[in-house]
Amino acid sequence: MSGLDNIPVNVEAPAMPFGSGNTGAILAELETSLQTLLTSGKEHSIDLRSLPLLPGELDYLRERLGKGEVQVDVNALGHSTVIETAIRGVWWVTHRNAIDNVMAEFLEVSFCPDIIRAQRDDVRESLETLAALLAGDNHS
Repeated sequence: MSGLDNIPVNVEAPAMPFGSGNTGAILAELETSLQTLLTSGKEHSIDLRSLPLLPGELDYLRERLGKGEVQVDVNALGHSTVIETAIRGVWWVTHRNAIDNVMAEFLEVSFCPDIIRAQRDDVRESLETLAALLAGDNHS
C-alpha cells in the first residue's frame, strides 16, 4: 500500500457555462426558435414543467433571460402572468389555479403570446356590443 491511499479525494462536478446541460439546451432551443420566428413566423413553446430541471435551474433561466418591458396579468380561471424577457420575442408565461398554485409554466417564442391576443369570437361579440351601443346613441 502506498501513501497515496491516505490522500482525501473530493469529486466535484465541472462548472458549466450555461448552468446545467438542461439550461444550456433550453437557451439553444430558444435561439433556434427565434431564428425560425423571424424567418417563417412559426411560434414555439417550451413546457418548463415537463422538463427534468434541477433545483435552481428555473431561477438560473430567469436570471439569464432577464426581464423586459412588458408584463400582462390575465384573470380567467385563475391568474396567469405573461412576462416579456429581456430577449424580445421570448415570453415567460405562468398559469396558476384559483388557489394560486403554479399549474403550468412555459417559455413562448412569439411576437405576441396567444393568451393576450383577442380571440375572434370575443371580437365578434364586442362588435355586436359596440353596434348596439351606437344604435342606442342614435335613438337618444
